[in-house]
Amino acid sequence: MVMLHTQSARLKTSGLLFSLSLILFASNHALAQSNSKPMNLGTILQKQTQGAPPPRSYVKLPKQLPAPKAKAISTSAPTTEEQAASTAPEAQTQANEGATTAPQSQAPTEIQAQTPEATNAQATQTQPQASQAQSAKAPEIQPGGIARLQLAAFLTQNGQPLQRGMNWRIFEEKKGDNGRMPMTHNSDGGALEVDLKPGRYIVYAGYGYANLTKRVILPKAGDYSESFILQAGGLRLGAVAAGDINLDNNLLRFNIYSKTGTEENQQLIAPNIRSNQVIKLTEGTYHIVSSYGDANAKVRGDVEVKAGDLVTVTMIHNAAKITLRLVSEPGGEALTNTVWTVLTPGGDLVKRAIGAFPTLALAAGDYTAIAKQGEEIYNRDFAVDAGLNRDIEVLASQP
Repeated sequence: MVMLHTQSARLKTSGLLFSLSLILFASNHALAQSNSKPMNLGTILQKQTQGAPPPRSYVKLPKQLPAPKAKAISTSAPTTEEQAASTAPEAQTQANEGATTAPQSQAPTEIQAQTPEATNAQATQTQPQASQAQSAKAPEIQPGGIARLQLAAFLTQNGQPLQRGMNWRIFEEKKGDNGRMPMTHNSDGGALEVDLKPGRYIVYAGYGYANLTKRVILPKAGDYSESFILQAGGLRLGAVAAGDINLDNNLLRFNIYSKTGTEENQQLIAPNIRSNQVIKLTEGTYHIVSSYGDANAKVRGDVEVKAGDLVTVTMIHNAAKITLRLVSEPGGEALTNTVWTVLTPGGDLVKRAIGAFPTLALAAGDYTAIAKQGEEIYNRDFAVDAGLNRDIEVLASQP
């Protein structure tokens, strides 16, 4: 069984505010959780015993003031071209996370940014007929002057404004000569204040692999504001060998997949993630594959990311590093230019390597190492024990 130990913490405005701790235990394809009463910080979490249900322990959350709500008066999904133009790849905005694919996208909404006077007037319009009439008739744009737009993003409806880690992109809704919407602003950080001409715009708010896109209408000169509720959390991944033995982090990599459909159809969201790297994701359940080296040492499990929480996951590998050496005598110098092949007892290929002493990470089990030196071939059966790194010497026959 593969076990995942996880701890969770509240993400604060400029980073991460600890408020939640939990332990998750998962099989290769499932995640089990159960609740227990609140605990104080510093309390040691009880580990799962054989056959006992896994506990979930947490601390009481601090009270927070609610975030301002978005001032939307109408909603409609933009065209496919508009949505595609406003979706930004993760590699451009979060290069420090080592990602190479586009983040998940959420359905954009059309809104008209509001002046304070317009906001007060809107509060009195409660009848459905009035809101439908507003949605059907777009406001006319009054050119001239400056429309100052303030943008803020929140992890949750009741969270605090994010002060860093955001990527803001603003596009003019009107397409240019190349058929694309021109981008007027591209900035990183927290809240953003930008001066624009009155008009219609597409605003992209990206936070790692979580993002939200809105159509914003600035009908005339004035001050406007808009909030983006991302419903996002963080995920930090790590791994150890069975028995809590540290692994070589340089050999650890993680792939994060969407938890939708069958395993074969799951979408790769974040590839090649390093150990202890924080990945920002939209709230939901994700499938994690941890690879130790590039041979057969892999484990997998499902993890739930909640908005506003940072979840730390430690995956357990039954694996170890071995170094292959072809020697003329026990403890002797390794012979150079050796071609190696590692097989299972059934003859399945596990790994090929070339060199005097290649180092491989292998899952625990029995193997056969075959060394080829020129026209001569030598072999040895060996076993790999979880967490036990060692040299495997193959003795070359004397001529």
